[in-house]
Amino acid sequence: MRPATGGFRSSRRRVAVGLALAGILGCASDPPATAPPSADPRVRAEQDALLLEKAQAFRAAIVDRHLAAEGYFLYSIDLEVIRDQLARGTYPALGDTPTYTGLLAASFCARADVETGAGRAQAIADAGSALAGLEALAQVTGRVGLLARGVQRSPRPERSQPDNRWFAGGSGFEAYVWRGDASMDQYANGLLPALEACRTYFPERVRTLVRGVAELLLATRMRLVDPDGRVTKYGEVGPSAGWGFNPIAKLTGYAVFALAAELDPDPRFAAQRDALRDRNRVVATSTITNIRIFGLTSYSNELMAWDLYRVLVPVARRTHDPALADLENGMQRSWLRVRSDGNAYFAVLFCRLAPQSCDPGILENVRETLLRFPLEKRRLAPSPALAELPRAFLPSRKLRAQARAPVPIELRPAENFEWKSSPYRLDGVTEPSAEYTGLDYLAAYWLYRGLE
Repeated sequence: MRPATGGFRSSRRRVAVGLALAGILGCASDPPATAPPSADPRVRAEQDALLLEKAQAFRAAIVDRHLAAEGYFLYSIDLEVIRDQLARGTYPALGDTPTYTGLLAASFCARADVETGAGRAQAIADAGSALAGLEALAQVTGRVGLLARGVQRSPRPERSQPDNRWFAGGSGFEAYVWRGDASMDQYANGLLPALEACRTYFPERVRTLVRGVAELLLATRMRLVDPDGRVTKYGEVGPSAGWGFNPIAKLTGYAVFALAAELDPDPRFAAQRDALRDRNRVVATSTITNIRIFGLTSYSNELMAWDLYRVLVPVARRTHDPALADLENGMQRSWLRVRSDGNAYFAVLFCRLAPQSCDPGILENVRETLLRFPLEKRRLAPSPALAELPRAFLPSRKLRAQARAPVPIELRPAENFEWKSSPYRLDGVTEPSAEYTGLDYLAAYWLYRGLE
C-alpha cells in the first residue's frame, strides 16, 4: 500500500520509519526467526512507535481512496481509475462489501477502546462513518435486515460477472443498484463483529441493525431471500442448514438472536434464541466449526468461526447463556486447529476471549508478526525468495503448490484480508494497479493494543 499524502507527519519521519522497517524485515531471502521480547525498554518503545505509525499509514490510505461517500468500504481498487470512480460513484463491483465494512467498523471501535483524547475521538468518528456504510448496505435493498453485497450508482456495472444478481435500489436509494445473493459470511464476518465491537458507542444504531436482521430471519424461516424470491446461495442460517451439518451457518443464526435478545426487549428474540439452543441444539452440535484433512482446510471458514466467537462468547458471558460451555469448547478446539499457522488475528481473539489460556509467547509472536507486516498492499509480482522455500508434499485445497511451513508474512502475496488466506500460499496474481488495504493489520493491531 502506498500511504496517502499526510500519512506520516514529515518526510524525515517517513525516512526514519522506512529505515526501521528495513531493519525489522531484514533480508527478504533469509527472514529471521521469531524474536524473543526485547529487554531494552528503549527498543520496545521504538517498536511501539513503529507499530502505531504503520496503523496511521494504513488508516490514511483507507480514508484517502478506499471509502465510498456513503461510508462503505472499497477493499479492492484499481489505482488507475479509483479517483474517477469516487467522483462519479461508479465504484468497483465488489462482492464482500458488508464483510470488510463491518470489520473496518469493528477495528475503529477497538481503537476507541484503547485510545484517549483526539485519537479516541477520531476512532469513534471513523467507526460512525463505517457504521453508516453498513446502514446504507441494509437500506438500499428495501428489505429490513437484508444486506447488499455491493452498491453503486445506476446503471448496473458493465464488468460484473454474468451470475451476479443486481437489483434496483429501494426507497431513498432510487439512484443506486445493488448486488444481491448475500451469504452468511457477510453477517458472520462483517455485521455481527461490528455490532458487538461498537455497541457501547452507538447503542441505538446497533440495536436497530440487529433488530432488522432478527425480524428478517423470523419472517423467512432463518433464510436470506432476495427480492425475486430466491434464497441466496449460502443464505440458510437455521437448524437445517447443510442438512443440519453446517455449524458456521447455525452459529450465525444463533448469534443474531443472542445479540438481539440482549439489546432489544422484544420477547420474540429471546424465545427464538432459546429455541435454537434448547430445542434445536444448534450450539451443542456446532463445537467443530471446521476440519483439516492432511493439512487441507478452508481458511475462510476459520475466519467466520473466530468472528462468531468474537461475538458469541462475550454475549454469552454477559447474559449468562447456558450455551457458554459449548461455545468455549468450540473455541478451544478451533484454537488447537489454527495455533500453528501464526495467524495474528486469531491469536489476539483467543487471548482476548480466553486470557487464562493465553501464554505470553502467543502475544510476542503476534507482536513480531505485526512488526514484520508489510506496508505494501498492491498486487505486485511475488518475491523470488518464495521459490527457495521448501514445498509441501500435497498441494493446497485448490491444487496449488504450498509451502511446508507458514510463509514469512513479508513474503506472502498480497491478499484483501491476510487472516482469511492460507499462510502457506506461494503464488498470487500480479496486477500492480490493484490495491488492497491494511484492514487486516488494523484488525489485529488494535485488539493487540487492548491486551498490552
